[in-house]
Amino acid sequence: MKGFILKIIFVITTLVFTILGFAQQPEKELDSLKNQLKSVKGKERIDVLIDISKYYWDVNPDSSIIFAEKSLKEAKADGSNDAIGDAYNALGNAYSSKYQNETALNYYLKSLEFRMSNGTLLKIGNSYHNLGLVYVELKQFSHAISSHNKAAEYYEKAKQYDLQSYSLYSIASLYNQINDKNKALEYAFRALNIANEKKIDELKANLYNLIGSLNRDLKNLELAEKYYTFAFKEWKRSKNISGLSIALNSLGIILDEKGDFQKALEYYSKSLDIATQLNDSSGIATAYNNIGYLYDRINEFDKALSNYFKSYEISVKTHDIDAAHNTLNNIASTYLKQGKLEKADEVLRKTLKNILNVEDPAYKQETYQLLSELNARKGDFQKAYRYKAIELAYADTLYTQQRLSSIAEMQTRYETETKEKEIELLKKDVELKELQYQKQKSFQQVLVSLTLLLLVTFIGTSLILGIIQKKNKQLAEKNKELYDINQKLKQSEKNLSELNATKDKLFSIIAHELKNPFNALIGFSDILKLNFNHLTDNEKKEYISVISESAQNLYKLLDNLLQWTRAQTGSINYIPKKFKLEPLIKQEVVNLNANAEKKRINVSVKASPTISVYADKNSIATVIRNLLSNAIKFTDIGGNIEISASESKEYPKMAEVIVKDSGIGIDENDINRIFQIDGSFSTKGTANETGTGLGLLLCHEFVTKNNGKIWANSSKGSGSEFRFTIPLA
Repeated sequence: MKGFILKIIFVITTLVFTILGFAQQPEKELDSLKNQLKSVKGKERIDVLIDISKYYWDVNPDSSIIFAEKSLKEAKADGSNDAIGDAYNALGNAYSSKYQNETALNYYLKSLEFRMSNGTLLKIGNSYHNLGLVYVELKQFSHAISSHNKAAEYYEKAKQYDLQSYSLYSIASLYNQINDKNKALEYAFRALNIANEKKIDELKANLYNLIGSLNRDLKNLELAEKYYTFAFKEWKRSKNISGLSIALNSLGIILDEKGDFQKALEYYSKSLDIATQLNDSSGIATAYNNIGYLYDRINEFDKALSNYFKSYEISVKTHDIDAAHNTLNNIASTYLKQGKLEKADEVLRKTLKNILNVEDPAYKQETYQLLSELNARKGDFQKAYRYKAIELAYADTLYTQQRLSSIAEMQTRYETETKEKEIELLKKDVELKELQYQKQKSFQQVLVSLTLLLLVTFIGTSLILGIIQKKNKQLAEKNKELYDINQKLKQSEKNLSELNATKDKLFSIIAHELKNPFNALIGFSDILKLNFNHLTDNEKKEYISVISESAQNLYKLLDNLLQWTRAQTGSINYIPKKFKLEPLIKQEVVNLNANAEKKRINVSVKASPTISVYADKNSIATVIRNLLSNAIKFTDIGGNIEISASESKEYPKMAEVIVKDSGIGIDENDINRIFQIDGSFSTKGTANETGTGLGLLLCHEFVTKNNGKIWANSSKGSGSEFRFTIPLA
């Protein structure tokens, strides 16, 4: 059963998108659409161009962009905010279909700007919805939640309650994704209340299923079973066969966990029947695997193996490598429980042949755990120990991934909670003013009462004072709440101030480094423009060379700035994998060989050909390229540069790369701040080369992201030695 449960979430999301019409509209005949262009004008023509762009989403994204751009051109000529907003939205959709999400985001924001000025509530809601989707792709979950909240508000104003309910469903799914289950339940119930009130039956089953899954994660198994049953009934009423299969599988899992194996088996069997009816190979394999897992738990091993083998055969036919590997692990586990060590050994040998193609590290960890157990039972403790070490290495990798994921989830939850607390603060302020008004009003009532009732007894006076004390106590409590919230906001303000200071330092660097190349570009291009016919060919070549060098330096600055900014905002995907260092180093030496030859610098590589590392290859290539480029820049003509790579003696399980040059060196006052943004500076090279001042910042960022360290040893006039480490494979 392990490894198959999460597939339900993907199927559910797909069902909801289809139900509410956010999936691509049914394809129109392309020829028919193009023929319409000949006879329509204005907004109608723009809409046809947008429809053609939509047709190409899955067929040819580049063509989709072309027709969206044509719609924007005609919309601008038309001058209608409504048409321009629709055209920008079409461009956002086209780039989104090509997975260029940052570009799509810019166009969606422009679309929102024009749609806000036009005031069409439904289209504004759609723009916020699209922003929410693209923010999810960019992993900016707090922005995604905020956008879907806005979409829900505008859908409610437009009386599009089905879309409002879906937006709330999307927020619930996002909170589930960042592991805030209670918030996810809150929004799921808000969506369900609207669906019940407005009789939006097509969404109920999906909401029931989501609420069931959230309760299952929170270990509320009774509630999970209750809502899965509601989902089953809704899908049965609407005759949704795919939904019924999902509900039956979910109920089977719950009853399996509760220990009601007979009922769980009944649900799994029904799920198998439906998957067979739909010819859903993945669903059939999942059902057989779940049934096998259940029989294994009740020690009916022959039945377990029979179902496992059926699941394995289907996974192999459909080329589902991870599912097939998981099932083989289950088969081996069953053989071990039976004491059939030779058969378990045979199966595990099969898993080892294909283990490099398996993506899920948890499956690999389980394989090595089974191998360790097998060899321990066979008495081969040396092999058992070796496999246990590999298993623990995978466990460490999984723990690291989970920890990084947890940090990202906490950051997103912090951002969303900060926004909610800002809203809460405003509400508390209103409540405080109301309490102050009530206090004033109560005091006035006391004065009137004292004037009119001079003969009131001591008991009456005590009651009045009691009312005042109660109001004061409430006010004090509200003041304390407001104070606590203000303290948290001050801390947030402090964090923002620090970030703003870093931004100002970065802008200072950019402004300083942009000025020189732009001065050269403008100055020498003006000289060429005004004196072209009076200059000699050598002078023209000299000026053109200066312009070219300035343009190249400007490009390097912008490229380093873009990469550094993307690294800071988390837009770069780090995909660690195993690779050899020597070919990568040699490739970067070849790439920069022309620069070295200009200064007759000898570059030698002393890297062990056997050294393999586990890191993101692209970012490590960028580090080597920057360090080598710096070494060439600050080495005199005829100098030497040596790049070496070996296992680190100082840091176990790490490879160490050294870039050593015979250049001008670095002053000891600067050596400790060259990797810091407030210490970033640019120095001219030995041939007056200019730099961006951001290269070493980028190196520090990338090495740190790959779990390594970077440092430098140097003194003025004695050359420099830059070292960094990355994990060995």
